[in-house]
Amino acid sequence: MGINSAFGSNNRLENSILLLIFAIVFIFFILQPPLYSPDTHSYLRADISRFPGYILFLRGLQFLFKGSFDVVAVAIHLVFSFVAITIFYKKMVGLLFLKIFSKIALLAVLLVPFFPPFEVANNLTSEGIAYPLYLLLIAFATDLIFKTDRRKVLYVSIVFVALALTRGQFIIVGPIIGFMMLLKLKKATFRRGNIILIALLILLPVFSGLLDSSYRKVFYGYFIKTPYSYVNAITLPLFVSKAENAALISSEAHQDIFELAYQRIDSLALLSSKVDGSYEKKYMRFHEHFPQICNQNIHAQGKAYYYALDQTPHLNSIRTEEACKAMFPVLLKANFKEWAAIYFAGIVHGFQSVFALFFLIVLAVLSLWKVLRKFSRNNGFILLSSLLLLSNAMIVAVASHSIQRYLFYNYALGLLIILILLKKLKSRYES
Repeated sequence: MGINSAFGSNNRLENSILLLIFAIVFIFFILQPPLYSPDTHSYLRADISRFPGYILFLRGLQFLFKGSFDVVAVAIHLVFSFVAITIFYKKMVGLLFLKIFSKIALLAVLLVPFFPPFEVANNLTSEGIAYPLYLLLIAFATDLIFKTDRRKVLYVSIVFVALALTRGQFIIVGPIIGFMMLLKLKKATFRRGNIILIALLILLPVFSGLLDSSYRKVFYGYFIKTPYSYVNAITLPLFVSKAENAALISSEAHQDIFELAYQRIDSLALLSSKVDGSYEKKYMRFHEHFPQICNQNIHAQGKAYYYALDQTPHLNSIRTEEACKAMFPVLLKANFKEWAAIYFAGIVHGFQSVFALFFLIVLAVLSLWKVLRKFSRNNGFILLSSLLLLSNAMIVAVASHSIQRYLFYNYALGLLIILILLKKLKSRYES
């Protein structure tokens, strides 16, 4: 039996090897202590500013297993991830006809997030279930797009909603899948069934947003989305702001919060104007001190300001989010050039180089052009993967700083793009 046939996607030997690898990884990590972080405690407190998915997961385990809930959480992180990795791995092997060394590389990359610095299994944060949910979403989406298996739209919808209610950064994935279906179906899009399918995919963010708001209405009494999006997004506009920008803010309360936040970061030299040098250097000051500018500054001071006015539970978090939402366009417009330059530097930092970013943009444009002419498996997959990589990096750079904790989800897709391109180069060279 040849080595490639031994590792066929449905081969018993391959399945046994996967099971052995998963067993070793499980034993290794289950013997490590669960990791608690500030995020962990915010989920256990069921903070209103957290998405509901991981709150319900962690609090449910705490209720059922009491003091051993953290070990059970790690075990579920691992087992759920193994199931998702297996499904994703099998789908990619079958879709892209991967050979032995490509399979090994893919499996290795899929296992990377278990190890430092990510530690998605042992760290009691939302990545523990968001990572496998994301892999499942992409796996089911490839069946829907490339095999036109319409039954998978139900799987895609369920997993998307679960993922969006766990980590909001993936809200754009549903519309991207809908866009890919539009490219695949082309003229057939206007058939009734296809219109409904694409509309469902595009509207998935609306449905998940309604569920998010409904959760808060039930548990907190307020029909609102997670009140932390603009608290994050205001951080970069605040970093590039100037003291005189306060005069542009119409609300007196919002002016007070801006001035409190500005004075704090001004005293700590955490303003773009305090950093000499390139925009890359300015971004790194922002990147390294994001918590001091956001969590420990405008979020904490905004909550304290509103709590002093009204001690109603959770209302201070909601009003702080509203204040940041109102200030965001004002500060953005007043300092747009500086914001845009540092925002771009943040995206570049996420890709580790400007070459990698522009290469991916060019790849997305070229694959889109080819797909518009004729939809093919390889070009369609490159387009889907590049759109997911770019959109996630762009959303993360708006909402936060470009740390790999928010970007690692697409490592496997990046590898698969490279493998497809190498295969294409090999075919041209041999011909």
